[in-house]
Amino acid sequence: MGKPIVQKDTKSQALLVIDVQESLTGSLSADNYYIRQSGELIKNINEIADSSAKNNIPVIYIKSEISNSLINILNSSLAKGSPGATFDSRLKIVSDLIISKSKNDAFSNSLLDSVLIRNDINKLIFTGLDLSQCVNSTIQAAINRKYEICLISDAVLATSDSLHEVRLNEFKERGFEILSTKEYLNIMIQ
Repeated sequence: MGKPIVQKDTKSQALLVIDVQESLTGSLSADNYYIRQSGELIKNINEIADSSAKNNIPVIYIKSEISNSLINILNSSLAKGSPGATFDSRLKIVSDLIISKSKNDAFSNSLLDSVLIRNDINKLIFTGLDLSQCVNSTIQAAINRKYEICLISDAVLATSDSLHEVRLNEFKERGFEILSTKEYLNIMIQ
């Protein structure tokens, strides 16, 4: 579930970049949809991360790494230490805040809670993949902790265009802020 954060009067946000890895979006990916969408996705994430870092917004990179040998026998693409578990080579890393997870929910690694609490974060900006899996699970855990949620519409993926649209509409109906990369960058300039 997670312990709710202490609410502050001022908004302090962090950018989460979730699962942009070689075996998912990069050269080792077997998913044609992710491969086709990855260029624009990574370009947008890199712009957002650059702007966030310049504005002293923590940028937290989250990656899946599986160390369970039974799971890795079936599919070793995200095995801890494997080439597939590394970040996509096109992803520009602008901070040393890197968190590994072995489950869909990034909060399954208590280091994420620690980093967010230490930086007095109360709003999370979501980028990466997948809207139905890891991004969704992490959002659910963030809601349990009472974080404000924002998704960057053109910096998150689902497994298809139609599912992407459905998921974003669901999040919007739940009251979450949905911005495009351009809208987010314009806010950063102000």
